[in-house]
This record gives sequence, structure tokens and C-alpha cells, in this order.
Amino acid sequence: MKTWIKKLLTSNSKSKNTLLENFQTIYSHYRTLVNTKAKALEIIQGQGSETSLELSQAIGTVIESLNMISNQCSLDLVKKFKDLQEWLRQNHLRDSEELIASLFQNQTWTNPGPFPIKKLPGLKDLLDYTHELAIEEMFDLLDRFDPSWSKAIKVQTGLPINLHVIDLGGGLFSGAEKKLIRKEEILSEPMLAMFKGMYFPGISWSGPIGVNLKGLMVIMAQSTSRPEEDFWDKTYALLTGEYMNYNSRLGYHYNSVDAYVGDNPDNNHIRFMFKGGAADDVRRARRARFIGTVLEKTGFEVVVQKDGVNARLLYQDRSCMEKKLDLIGRLMGCSRQRDMVMNDESIVSWHVEAFLRGNYGFDPSK
Repeated sequence: MKTWIKKLLTSNSKSKNTLLENFQTIYSHYRTLVNTKAKALEIIQGQGSETSLELSQAIGTVIESLNMISNQCSLDLVKKFKDLQEWLRQNHLRDSEELIASLFQNQTWTNPGPFPIKKLPGLKDLLDYTHELAIEEMFDLLDRFDPSWSKAIKVQTGLPINLHVIDLGGGLFSGAEKKLIRKEEILSEPMLAMFKGMYFPGISWSGPIGVNLKGLMVIMAQSTSRPEEDFWDKTYALLTGEYMNYNSRLGYHYNSVDAYVGDNPDNNHIRFMFKGGAADDVRRARRARFIGTVLEKTGFEVVVQKDGVNARLLYQDRSCMEKKLDLIGRLMGCSRQRDMVMNDESIVSWHVEAFLRGNYGFDPSK
């Protein structure tokens, strides 16, 4: 979205207190959704003595929370939940197989975001689908509200990312009125896991990368002809103890990570996006294929389109999620300006193999 359009759309949110309250309210609805989804899964798996009425109420809370997050909830999805609630009013809940009925047969839905169409054979799949819609809404949260009007706190990181964080509750040590904090004052588990990768030995966030003269000339020509970009001079992160929404939009480079990491795997997710670069279209697309291939080989669901990478990992345990966020931290540092050296197709696969071997400096002698 163009910067001037965003400012026009968010002109009524130019209150730091109001913006923080908006973020906190939306996150609260997201937490309600994932917790109620977990409760509904317990009911259909027969782990409690709950009734059809209680499951119906849980489903109602899930859809209400999604509506509060997005205000654009699918009418077809609402109808499906209402049909299910009507079925529950007329039937006793004896086992989960009763919920996998003709209501779900041959049902397919367009997946949220850029991912492929999803088939929904049962209620658990429908609840997962609703959760994934909510993840996409949370992922785009900093596109819906201009974070420059927020109470963002600068973080001393030692990295050239100009990080500012917004604490939604539990993401930082006490001292919310501070204007500057050390990175050690961050408590958010997803942020700490990603930091581990960003500071991993051998990861360089500055310095030369060996661009040849031809590549440099192409890059200079591109920079004079590229249109206006949606530019921020800061990197923003919304934080809680279990949640992180990290957005960096500097010059021609876009990078976003949205993650929830807790004890219940059914609540956990990582949503990743990378787009842009300073080089020409071909080199940017090659870098995107490098990033996308690394993520795919390490377990992510990935879609690569031109110079953009979209990836996600869902419903894994805490240890797995922390390791993948560590990986993303390394990958973000390693991919810095790599579009400039993507001179042919063979270098894409070489970069993938080098990264997976731990050759984070892409030293040809290793």
C-alpha cells in the first residue's frame, strides 16, 4: 500500500493511546479464538463431559472472535458454523465421528493468504481453517494501522535494523515508559528465539558482499527507475510473552514474521514474508528462490512468486517453533543484499547448499 494512502486511511488513529488499545484489543480477540478453539477440540476428542450446547457455545465464540479481528469474516464460513450449531441443537454429542457428517463432505475452501486450496473433511479442519484466517489477519496488522503513531520503544540491538517494540502485555520487563531499552529486557519467547539466529556466530548484518561491477551498475540503474515504495525508517515488533509480529520495511526490502509460541501445539504458528531488493527483477527472483528453497527443505509450506516469499509452519511443539525462528533469524541475516550476487541460476542452488551446511558467510572455499 502506498504510504500516502495508508496515512489517509489511518488518519483517525493518530492517538498513541488509542492505537495501543486497538492492538491490545485485537490481540485479546486472537487469544480468545485460539483458546476457545483448543476447548472445542477437547470437546470433540471426548476429553471432558461437555455437552452439545457447550460445543455450540464454543464455536460461537470462535466465530465472534474472528469477526472482531477481521471485520471481514467469510459469509460462507459463518453459514457453515451456523449449520453446525443447528445440528448440535438437534443431536446429542456422543463422539467426534458424529461431527464428520454430510455437512463436511466434499467441502473445499480457498486458503487464507497465498497458500493453496484446502479440503475440510471435519470439524477440526474447519476450526484450523478459522485459526489460519485469524493468523493472516494478525500477520497484516501493521498494514492496517500506521505504527509510527504508536508508543514504540527503541531497542539497542547492535544490529542495523533500528528496532522499535510495542508491548501488548508481557513482552518486556517492567518500565513501559522508557524510551530506550536493551535487547536483554525483551521477554517475548518468539523474539528471543529469532534473536538467537540473528546473533548466531558467522551471521553478518553489515560489510561488503563482493558485488561485481556489472551487478553494481545494474543495481544503480534499477534504483533510479523504481517507483515509490512503502517505506518505514524503523523496524517494528508487537510483542507479548508468547506472540511476536515483526515488520521491517526499509528501502526496497520487506520482511515480516508473525509467530505464536506456547505449550499447546494447536495454538502455535510461524508466518513469514520476504519481498523486494535493490537489484533487477531476475536477481531478486533468484534470491527469493534461495530463501524459499531453504524454508521448504526445513519443513515450511512455501509459495514463491517473483521476488516474494510467503511461508508458514503450523501446529508444531514449542521446541520445533523455537528452532525454526532461530533458522529464520539466520536466514534474514544471510540473505542481506544477496540479490546483488545472484548472477546465474547455478548460484541459487549453491547458496541453498551452503546455508544448510552452516556456511553463513557463503565462503567459496568452504
